[in-house]
Amino acid sequence: MLKAIIMLILGLSVLAAGFITLKRELSIEAFSISSADEAKSEMKNIFNDQRWFYLSGIALFMQFVFQGFHLTFEYFFYAFLISSGIQSLFYLFNKKELDYKVCGVIIVSFLVIYL
Repeated sequence: MLKAIIMLILGLSVLAAGFITLKRELSIEAFSISSADEAKSEMKNIFNDQRWFYLSGIALFMQFVFQGFHLTFEYFFYAFLISSGIQSLFYLFNKKELDYKVCGVIIVSFLVIYL
């Protein structure tokens, strides 16, 4: 029961962060990019968030090791939801510390594994 509540909170935080980001993007006036170099740098800034990949890897590793060294689709689902949820919670609170995010992923992964 507690696992479902944790997953619900993480899922709702991902939705809330998505709506806030969409609202911010729609409220900003459109800007024009004058050169190809500016367009490349803008795309790099948008997609340059490797923290989600690292957090997903940590959560998936914990699922793999502590649940018996075999992978199922459920482990991938939990890992992606945990990493996305923790990252969106920190986004909602406007914090960017990676070490706190990693600790959050580890703690939530243990809660999901052992509850």
